[in-house]
Amino acid sequence: MVLRATRHGLAIALRHKRLAVLLWLCGLAIAAAAGVPAWLALAAAIGPLPHADVLADGLSLGVLADLVEMRPGLIQGLLLAALGALGLGVLAGAFATGGVLEVLSSGDERPLAHRFGRGAFRFFGRFLRAGVLAVVFAVLLGGLLAAPFAALSRRAAEAAWEPARFANAGAGAALAFLGVLVALLALDATRMQVVRDDARRVVPAFARGVRAVLRHPLQWLGTWAVNALLVGAALAVYVGLRERLPAAAPLALVVALQQAFVLTRCLFRTALLGSEMALVERHLPRAARAPVPAPVPSAQPPAGFAEPVGPVDGAESAAVTVPAAVAAAVAEPVAVGVAMAEPVAVGVAMAEPASGPDENRPR
Repeated sequence: MVLRATRHGLAIALRHKRLAVLLWLCGLAIAAAAGVPAWLALAAAIGPLPHADVLADGLSLGVLADLVEMRPGLIQGLLLAALGALGLGVLAGAFATGGVLEVLSSGDERPLAHRFGRGAFRFFGRFLRAGVLAVVFAVLLGGLLAAPFAALSRRAAEAAWEPARFANAGAGAALAFLGVLVALLALDATRMQVVRDDARRVVPAFARGVRAVLRHPLQWLGTWAVNALLVGAALAVYVGLRERLPAAAPLALVVALQQAFVLTRCLFRTALLGSEMALVERHLPRAARAPVPAPVPSAQPPAGFAEPVGPVDGAESAAVTVPAAVAAAVAEPVAVGVAMAEPVAVGVAMAEPASGPDENRPR
């Protein structure tokens, strides 16, 4: 099931390549909004330093120490700006995920931008509420899983064997990450239910998502792991190409290579959402709607109609109802082709119950 879901997700991502480009543009806009001011601030602060050129070869603690002494509030300002960009990224993630899921779920022929914007604005508030639930659940589950190893790590700190402390700390961190990952997978399942069913109650949807992930952990975690391996392979290719670039390579080439990796990551993110949609359809099918009961006919006859008469010519269940207006109208003479034709009365005899089949017939 893991490989089948992965193939399904990759096929969806390749069919919606423009969607990956749209995600890349959203990320680029956020990065530019946060990165350009930070770049300008660093360039203004590092420019006067005598040995600032060594930063072109890598990070230098000496230059950073000089920078902290010269501009005491610069690092704190950059950290606050990074936190602001992170918060903006979380909001943009909820916004963009609604647009992506709407494009992948809808089958209409409207333009891509229309469907993306429709889903982004429609589900933004519900996705934020689901994100708050996921954060609370991640903290609780991650803390519950990591608590025993944290206690063992504190006890191992007093022991003579030093590796035990690091082993327990590593195991606790791994289990805490597992709890966060389960919360993120449940969040994706919740978002897909909200988009598919247009659900407004987020808490029941999140509970169903958590239950589906915990019931089938190998499929959900395996699908995520395969996608993570693909992203890791793309990252390895990017790092290898980046190392082969000469030191005097143009900045535009370095930025283009970096953005190519980001675009690939957006493509794999779309593939992951497509794979998770296959798992949701398998483990969280759409709830069947209850059939609408047929209207029960009224026992009373409608106004203006006569009472039904008994069976005619041996029929067991036939009932004839004659409107009172029609019975009055047919009582008058009708001239058909001849001026002095005899009046034809239709339904007068039928207005009263008959005792037998032969007497019921019109004369």
